[in-house]
Amino acid sequence: MPLRSLSISLVLVLSVAFIAHVSAARAAEQGPRMSDAELLQAVDLQFPGMEAVAKAVAAGNRQAALDALAAFFRHRKEPRDFCPKPKRVANAVLAAEKILKHQVAVVGIPYAFPGPVDWRFNPTTAPDTKLVRDHEWTWQFNRHREFVTLAEAYRATGDEKFAREFAEWLASWIRDRPVPDEAANVPFSAWRTIECGIRTSSTWPAALAAFRASPSLSDRLLLDWLKSWLEHGSYLHRFPRHGNWLTMEMNGLYHIGTLVPFAKEAESWRNYAAERLAKETEIQVYPDGAQFELAPGYHNVALRNMLAIPRLAEDYGRKVPDGYLAGLEKMFAYNLWAMQPDGSLPEWNDSGRGNVRGLLAEGAAIFPHRQDFLWVATQGKRGSPPDHTSHYFPWAGQVIMRSGWDRKALFLGFEAGPFGAGHQHEDKLSAVIFADRPLLVEGGIYPYDASKWRSYVLGSQAHNVVLVDGAEQNRRARRETFLAKAPLDADFQSNARFDFARGVYEDGFAGGIRVRHEREVLFDKPNQLFVIRDRLAALDGKGHRYEALWHLDTDKLHGEPQNGIYETQSATQSNLRMVVAKAAGLECRVVEGQVEPVVQGWLPRPLYEGPRGVRPIPCVICGQSGERAEFLTVFQPLKTGSGPRVAAAAFRDGSVEITWSDSRKTTTPWPK
Repeated sequence: MPLRSLSISLVLVLSVAFIAHVSAARAAEQGPRMSDAELLQAVDLQFPGMEAVAKAVAAGNRQAALDALAAFFRHRKEPRDFCPKPKRVANAVLAAEKILKHQVAVVGIPYAFPGPVDWRFNPTTAPDTKLVRDHEWTWQFNRHREFVTLAEAYRATGDEKFAREFAEWLASWIRDRPVPDEAANVPFSAWRTIECGIRTSSTWPAALAAFRASPSLSDRLLLDWLKSWLEHGSYLHRFPRHGNWLTMEMNGLYHIGTLVPFAKEAESWRNYAAERLAKETEIQVYPDGAQFELAPGYHNVALRNMLAIPRLAEDYGRKVPDGYLAGLEKMFAYNLWAMQPDGSLPEWNDSGRGNVRGLLAEGAAIFPHRQDFLWVATQGKRGSPPDHTSHYFPWAGQVIMRSGWDRKALFLGFEAGPFGAGHQHEDKLSAVIFADRPLLVEGGIYPYDASKWRSYVLGSQAHNVVLVDGAEQNRRARRETFLAKAPLDADFQSNARFDFARGVYEDGFAGGIRVRHEREVLFDKPNQLFVIRDRLAALDGKGHRYEALWHLDTDKLHGEPQNGIYETQSATQSNLRMVVAKAAGLECRVVEGQVEPVVQGWLPRPLYEGPRGVRPIPCVICGQSGERAEFLTVFQPLKTGSGPRVAAAAFRDGSVEITWSDSRKTTTPWPK
């Protein structure tokens, strides 16, 4: 078959498959709707305040019962106000005005509906689109963030046009997106279980608080919304998942049981959600405090959702299971020990640089004996400092080396643990360095689309690891590496002279390549240096090409390839000097902003900065060939106007010998 005909046939096959997939996803959301009779059967007529409903039901007057139920639901008073107050009213109104025009922005991609809102639409899969496919657009559009925006504007202005718009959107969603019979975690679904949990724990409570008394919401719409709350409760109770998803689902289920307490199932939903999450503090959280996905961002997704239940319970005079809060203390402690000097966390796996000082302040309020939480949250103004600096998480296999707890402290994070339960990157033995700002960096998170940038951050190319014959790590092929079944021995040592850790990777590289990579990391405290020693050995007896990757966050890089020296060039912030010890056959080069033959030398923009994208950064690549190879790399964080620089480094007689720019030489014994 001619190539052109083959290509056309392939496109047709893929198109048919895609249409079938969309049809299947839509068919999955054609479940039954709750009738008025079923609604009246689902509520507890003995609940305080339901007397008029019960009387009408007893008299056989369904319409009177529904009218009384709508009035009861409309005028209920909650101990907590779920609608946030906008920081700037003008901005809130401006944002809401865009929604009146059906202009939305989801996962950084804007779209204006030319007519009524289509809850199944996705601009990234529309015909002739130039956008990269991203199923998150439809999923996250169905989280209803716009409801909160309209609620804020309505609360701030009292203008019924915002309530009318909300009523229109809500009515169309209830009409167009019926609850499915089975779990619908598929593309184009409005009922992916995490969306259900997010809606019912955040956006719907905010909208309910703002709009339920509005005359723009008819009794009929209010009752239909009540039905949907109950349908969400049943759905979340029937189809729980695991990991951070489960925490969002159970948070939503607990909120439903709280905001619709007159449902017959309300108490059982609350109990199930609280008991399930109490158990998850042991299932999902290692004894060292790390959530088992090993992505700090999702660690805190889980923590925030787990924390929401005791907060809500307290507001409503209820209790959570014994031991629930104690299970969260170690999660707060993880944030303390893993925190970088500016309050952010390392961008490991699918994580951005979320700041955790605010969370630690909440932790200090819940656990007053943790004065170290308070000290870090207030930046030393209150509480007591942590009792040590560097820290090892033996189950997560993560090592933190730091010079102190001040804002200008030096920081290195080293990953030597398992792949993780989710949101994984092929990045074992990667390291990051922070001093005043990120210096040695890795890919972090990129939106969950089908782009080359998403593939880049998932693979080894975006991390500070070693490639073999151009092949990346391939832990995903060996599922037994996903979770730690026991504490890991990284030979962590910490004292006044140095911090030290060791990690090994021999799970294999893409293409079946078998090589053992041992990386040792030393923090030389007197000299304020980080030294990384890599040793590689082929397990097949063959020669290979080994390339160590180092990603430097800088717009300008000074390089002396002949001397193995590279230095970032910021005029106002800290810099990083990198010196590679000379070795036979060693070759170093810099790649920046490359797309072919492989993507290299890029850093994703933070998601909170707006539209998705990447920016070029230099990646220093040092290579050697043979059955074995060894790299010795020194990283010297430099403060503005700092003194002598490292000029050369060598590993001799079990020690690291540093030659300085002022001709001094220092020798540091290598830990055994």
